[in-house]
Amino acid sequence: MSIQNFYYTITSSRSFFIQIVFTLNAIYYVTQADLNALQLVLIGTIMEVSVLLFEMPTGLYADHYGRKRSLALGTVIIGLAHVLEGSTPEFWAIAIASAMWGIGWTFISGAEQAWIADELDGEDLDTTFLRGSQFSSFARFTAILASVAIAAVWSVQTAIIFAGVMLIALSFWAFIKLPETKFVKVTREKGVSGVTHMVTTIKAGLSQIRGNTMLVSIAVVTLLWGLASEGFDRLYGAHFITDYNLSEDESIYWFGAFYAIAFLLNIVVLRFVEKNVKGRYADVLLLINAVLTGTMLIFAWTGHFWIAVVMYWVTSALRNVNYPLMSIITNEQIESKGRATTLSMFGQLDAFGQIVGGPLVGLLALYTTIAGGISASAFLILPVLYFLWRMKRKTGHF
Repeated sequence: MSIQNFYYTITSSRSFFIQIVFTLNAIYYVTQADLNALQLVLIGTIMEVSVLLFEMPTGLYADHYGRKRSLALGTVIIGLAHVLEGSTPEFWAIAIASAMWGIGWTFISGAEQAWIADELDGEDLDTTFLRGSQFSSFARFTAILASVAIAAVWSVQTAIIFAGVMLIALSFWAFIKLPETKFVKVTREKGVSGVTHMVTTIKAGLSQIRGNTMLVSIAVVTLLWGLASEGFDRLYGAHFITDYNLSEDESIYWFGAFYAIAFLLNIVVLRFVEKNVKGRYADVLLLINAVLTGTMLIFAWTGHFWIAVVMYWVTSALRNVNYPLMSIITNEQIESKGRATTLSMFGQLDAFGQIVGGPLVGLLALYTTIAGGISASAFLILPVLYFLWRMKRKTGHF
């Protein structure tokens, strides 16, 4: 199996099992755990706090002990988190599971990109990331069908627990099977303490970012995306269920359809970008985020169910293009040694943005309307456009 196929297998398999949960957890949180708007945002904030706290240590772990080991450990932690939240529909259990999920993701985030970038010697990353995102989107599409089937035959809780168990199994497969031949260990000099070594590694990563105007713009965009994303992620489900009066049984099928169409549209968009927009990724990001502002506002305020559905499909499909395109741009700018640590810094910025933005949007939604909270998330995208325009100028495309 080629290294690209290993990458496609691990990313799409993980996406499949996580999507089983994500298809149903908005329903689970509202109808079985009975979470209110503020609690819905708080569980996201708890997750992002754990990301903020652990992103740097886990990046250092990956650079010191190996990206494969970090990836496998993160996957098993996420699996255990889903088993916990699926077995106990209470706020406290879901909050703990959210913290675990965030910790698990930090072991994966920088390590996975660093692993594949190093194994490919930094070559053909655009095709690999874009194609990997297409495979992952197709895996999520099939997971929607699986989650709806499991929930309909057994229960929502059963589907969540099943996905958690399968993620644990996937982590063992990854640890045993994934090749890791190009890893350059960040070693500690003799006589240098662990804390000093950690500080030195972090300073090296910060120096890379400060010395590169493109990376500075990427850092600001990442922070702003974090500010804008959490409110929409946590409130769109409540918007459909509460504002359009969907019952629990109806929600299972409707949410399956929402996700399925969104992922199919995402595959189409990614395929178009892969074939027709070679290298002009900042241009695409600028256009996409300008459109997102409008679609999110229409989604929030239209009183027509089908218009809201279409706006959700467009918003979700376009948002899922942001990550692979920014991953390509970022990995082309940073060095191999210490790559996971530097990538973790961007993960921390995203987490910090979500920690700050999430509760503010949640409080606004709690004391006004859910639509008001989603609108605030849309307006938070506006500053992103300026920095994407700067990136577009830096790449020489006008």
